[in-house]
Amino acid sequence: MATQAVNPTSSGGMWSRLRSDLADPSRSIAGPLFDAVLFWGCPLLAMGLVAVWLGLAIFLPADQQSRAIGVLGIASAVITYAHLVAVVPRAYGNREVFAQNRIRLTLVPLLLLAALLLSPACFVIGTVLSVFWDIHHSAMQNFGLSRIYDLRAGNNPQELRWSDLRLNWMLYVGPLAAGASLPLHLQAFGQFSQVGWREIASLPGVLQSDIGLIGKLAIAAWLGTIGWSLLDYRKAMRGGYRMPAHKLANIASSGLVSLIAWGFCSPPFALAAINIYHAVQYFALVWIKEGRTMQGIFGLPPRRAFDVFIGLCFIAALAYQFAATVNIQWLLAPFIACSLLHFWFDGFVWSVRKRQV
Repeated sequence: MATQAVNPTSSGGMWSRLRSDLADPSRSIAGPLFDAVLFWGCPLLAMGLVAVWLGLAIFLPADQQSRAIGVLGIASAVITYAHLVAVVPRAYGNREVFAQNRIRLTLVPLLLLAALLLSPACFVIGTVLSVFWDIHHSAMQNFGLSRIYDLRAGNNPQELRWSDLRLNWMLYVGPLAAGASLPLHLQAFGQFSQVGWREIASLPGVLQSDIGLIGKLAIAAWLGTIGWSLLDYRKAMRGGYRMPAHKLANIASSGLVSLIAWGFCSPPFALAAINIYHAVQYFALVWIKEGRTMQGIFGLPPRRAFDVFIGLCFIAALAYQFAATVNIQWLLAPFIACSLLHFWFDGFVWSVRKRQV
């Protein structure tokens, strides 16, 4: 009896193709299992880890519950601070990247640090900017991974670029703007009272009365962007574009976690889940691209070089955590500069279009 061919356009054929592509090493960044754990599957795993931690904390006595939640908050903050330093091997250890961006990697950091140290107004602006730039930066990492998977699948790195950017940005920002974490982020504006800018400092209170309207507008923009993107993808696929399974998995995973964490969970839960997966993905990407560079710098075999890399990042993170706790301008300014430079560096030391990833 002849075997009936599977129709690739059918539901079963589509899922079979997606599973096959996810298992294809040539379409992944570092291997099917590696990507499933540390890239496209990382958001779901991080959210699951946080949910288990907080779920187990419920069974502890009241004082220990608070301690367990506090430990999770500190851990997520430290891993976030640690990943900010992880850009250094890429920016300064990679000779090609450094040669192409010498002025931006030398003069600008010195000028930024001087401004943060000498000017209280610049320090407050930098602190507030780091809060909101971090939101955009996190959305752009999801976008960047999607573009990498397009490149790995052999697609034109320019095709659907703006569609991917809109979708990944709104999948991340939309739920945040509609959820319980928005007021927490808006509180950053209150720091402007330190330099006498009371009109800007009062912004959180002013917006609080319109928080419901902001949420409704964010939901409408979220739904509209998803619909717009689906139309773009449908048009491109009719023209021969083939959606990479890894890209689809990355968008679905990060989008679902953003929706659940930002849209329906408490700020501590959302911040922990989002920060952990974002940092882990970044560590993995830096090591894949600059692992050999670090082996050469440290003069160590891969495993020991990785340990040194992670160790140095976390030492810097503990210093950042201490500086944030004492909140002294001259002590915290270098770390605020580190945050801003991390966000800015990532905009030009990685480029899918230039095939630098």
